[in-house]
Amino acid sequence: MNNEFRYKLETPRITGRRQQKYVCPHCGRKSFVRYVDTYDGNNYVADVVGKCDHLHSCGYHYKPREYYEDNKWLKEKVVRYQQPNPLPPPPPLQPLSMELVEQFHSPESTFWKWFTTRCAEKLGLKAEQLQKVFEDYYIGADERANIIWWQIDEKGRLRTGHIMQFHADGHRHDGFQNWVHDTLKKQGKLSKEWPLYQCFFGAHLLPLRPQAHVAIVESEKTAIVMAAMFPQYIWLATGSCNGLTNEKLECLKGRRVSVFPDAGWYDDWSSKMKASGHNNYTMANIESYPRNSDIVDIIMGEVEPLSEK
Repeated sequence: MNNEFRYKLETPRITGRRQQKYVCPHCGRKSFVRYVDTYDGNNYVADVVGKCDHLHSCGYHYKPREYYEDNKWLKEKVVRYQQPNPLPPPPPLQPLSMELVEQFHSPESTFWKWFTTRCAEKLGLKAEQLQKVFEDYYIGADERANIIWWQIDEKGRLRTGHIMQFHADGHRHDGFQNWVHDTLKKQGKLSKEWPLYQCFFGAHLLPLRPQAHVAIVESEKTAIVMAAMFPQYIWLATGSCNGLTNEKLECLKGRRVSVFPDAGWYDDWSSKMKASGHNNYTMANIESYPRNSDIVDIIMGEVEPLSEK
């Protein structure tokens, strides 16, 4: 039996129910998504079979195929495939209030202080370049000096905000990550059933410059630095290495696109771009650098090609 499409990571679009996050067997954080068996009522394969959201700091990914190879005494259920009943339509997009963006539009984050001082000095960035990026991307900060990367789509709808903590040297704190919608839910200001539909960081800039060349990177930090250095492009960020999706790419139909995957992710992003149906794009290849390095790491001189070590 060809099981290539039998097992899938749990999502509302696959199961018709809310995605659950469990405690990761490796890092202990509640960031673990399990695989479901679509031939068996979308039941979980096993408690430990799934993927951790924290790819860089954890990287746990235990696939069903590996699970059955490691536990040969277990046998996959022989289930006759039946066409599943149509899933109910997904809930409609419910944008957050843009008043949140105005309320938290602030340079008072640890990251922004690093970017406008040490980073700007090293790259020779001028005050007007920094200010333009600050305004263009609606840079935000919370009361703990964490930066807020707002996800506003091409129609000006606020999807959510990615809250991240950075050290004074410009490197992110891998043990901390939060989201504006999760904070609002905990505060009782947003329904627990509120549906999340993410978009590219920077997508709101697309209609303002319909002829501009678009560049895609993984991290919001990289998009900001590159936007200041190379403003002729519209710089977008996926927000995670797994964040390059067909849903996000829909807004780029007909655009010229350059894609800059992190080291170690070239094959994955290349296959996703091919599968998306887009044909006017180029792929940058930095596979000779340490895994998870990106173009800003190279520009800043923080990594060297593996072959030169």
